[in-house]
Amino acid sequence: MAIIFKERCHMKSKFIQKIKNHIAFYLREDLQERISEEFERAFVLNNRDLPATLVLPEGYGKGLPERVVELLLARMTYHAGAKVLDVAHANAMPCHLKMVESLPQPAQLTGIDIAEPVYNTSTYYRESLVGDITRMTFDEGSFDLIWCISALEHFGMDNSGYTDNFRKENNMDLEAVAEMIRILKRGGSLLVTVPYGKNEDHGWLRNYDKESWLRVLAEAEKQADVKQYYFRHTFGSGWRETRPEELQYVGYFDQANCGSGGLAAAYITKR
Repeated sequence: MAIIFKERCHMKSKFIQKIKNHIAFYLREDLQERISEEFERAFVLNNRDLPATLVLPEGYGKGLPERVVELLLARMTYHAGAKVLDVAHANAMPCHLKMVESLPQPAQLTGIDIAEPVYNTSTYYRESLVGDITRMTFDEGSFDLIWCISALEHFGMDNSGYTDNFRKENNMDLEAVAEMIRILKRGGSLLVTVPYGKNEDHGWLRNYDKESWLRVLAEAEKQADVKQYYFRHTFGSGWRETRPEELQYVGYFDQANCGSGGLAAAYITKR
């Protein structure tokens, strides 16, 4: 039994180190700067609010992770003065924080995460909360806008690389979507983005496929109207909008772009 226990501890340690290595690589200064530059290049071409047809520049985000698309979507949902909840902000990347810092004032952002933030949140958020979004006690209609950017794929998974304060639980992503819509004002919006393609379980995150993503959308449609977007990264053309059918064989690490090869986004408006 002692040998088995030691082996399990060793495997767990390797798993946590793998997550930390992935995060460290993602946070490289040169990579973060390139993401910010690409986001800014695209934002000037998109002066309309979501839901709208997106314009991605030619060769957009070649070799870069999905954050170049997600930042654009998030920024297009924002209006000055909106009460915003940013879900899973504790390990927000510099490119995300740079976008947040540039938002037109007044900016009323609240961050929530199961982990303690690794930076001083006061520069970016009016309030920073540590807690599980499915177990908080926000009043109904508390927020105009909620961002759940590259976070839902971690819900119910092994988050030991971030914190010990997590639950491994099936359907936690569905619980989270239902709760986030509940705390929106009527007419308010929720932006959810996830890695998408073929079904993959990486331990600390899932790559959504058609079946698992449609379950999320079905949960949202109980209370809201949903607009769907799909994107694919390729070595030759970078990120472009596509049909979900084109992503069915795309795996998370297929493109060696420090992130996912495919991305699904839902712009959800509470009825």
